[in-house]
Amino acid sequence: MKDYHFTAVLPDVARDSIEKILKEYLVLGKETISIYEAGNRFASQDYFSVNTCPPVDVAAMDGYAVNAQETYDATDAQPKMIQNFEVVQTGHSIKSFDAVVPFEEAQKEDGGIKIFKSYYPRQNVRLKGEDVQRGQVIVKKGELLTEFEQVYLKAGGYREVEVFKMPRLVFLPTGDELVDVIERENQLVEFNSVLFSSLLKKYGFDISIFEPAPNDIAELTGRIETLLEKYDILFINGGSSKGDMDLTAEAVSRLGEVIVHGVAIKPGKPTIIGRVNKKLVMGLPGYPVSMFFAVKELFLKAFFNAYNLNPKQKTIWALLERRLFSDIGAEEYIRVSIENDQGRNLARVLKRGASVISSLKRADGYIVIPVNADLLEEGSLVEVKLI
Repeated sequence: MKDYHFTAVLPDVARDSIEKILKEYLVLGKETISIYEAGNRFASQDYFSVNTCPPVDVAAMDGYAVNAQETYDATDAQPKMIQNFEVVQTGHSIKSFDAVVPFEEAQKEDGGIKIFKSYYPRQNVRLKGEDVQRGQVIVKKGELLTEFEQVYLKAGGYREVEVFKMPRLVFLPTGDELVDVIERENQLVEFNSVLFSSLLKKYGFDISIFEPAPNDIAELTGRIETLLEKYDILFINGGSSKGDMDLTAEAVSRLGEVIVHGVAIKPGKPTIIGRVNKKLVMGLPGYPVSMFFAVKELFLKAFFNAYNLNPKQKTIWALLERRLFSDIGAEEYIRVSIENDQGRNLARVLKRGASVISSLKRADGYIVIPVNADLLEEGSLVEVKLI
């Protein structure tokens, strides 16, 4: 008789299992690419600036370079004439001067300029090394490269950057009912692949999506074998629970080993972690919200930790708008929207269903309720992971 019962492992145990499998076979390669193509990739080494930027004190706007001391006491009622100045454009060296008077704030008269207020030293000036100094660490190994790191690298003297070559992931949906376009009753649009792809492309993964596999054990095992010949990690979506038509665990067992079947997370409990031909195979729940959190909170956290990568997860703090109950023994992910309430961030709880894709669309982020907690009080200060 089929066993329909789940014995869920703790989420940290699941992450450790993923890490262990990855480290046993997957070594990240490296490649050198243009700075302009480096967005959302991870630097594979530390980078130190070879430049100082700006290289000297420069004008921060078009105007007249002056000595600030000569402008003291100037007012609208008692303007001052400055004879010692030089016309400068934005980015030009101010040489021996220490302030810049914008063109629109001065009048040129009799070979000098008339000014109507005082200027302090370094006013309207970009200082030498203000952005980056020679020898300064501008990017650390494992750091996710955003547009700001790309700018820093270019300013620091680099036109190319060495990044980690991310593994080849393959996403295989399962289910006779899944189609791209509904043509008859009892069909469903397969859209989890869009969510999966968008989530992982943020970090430079090489992703391939395949047509759904039917509910047939021979067909599914054949697909798994074929795909693992080419790809580094396989994600099977759907069929990960323990119903009569849930075949993922059986298929993985026939070809390799199911290490985890059930993780104490909510949503996302019916997640499978297995190994086939030494490679990681994950069975993801069919509900989109469950799949999202299984990928984000299990796979990605484990992957980043395994290879010491910093994805720069953005978070904010907010006050919980109402009391929130959770099941003790499970790590729960609560979707929230963030609203401004008299200058404070207020976290409003959204629908918690695993199939409610609109809760992700409406969410600004989510709260993680740890395994050992069952209650968060109204007004609690909570950390919200932004989506």
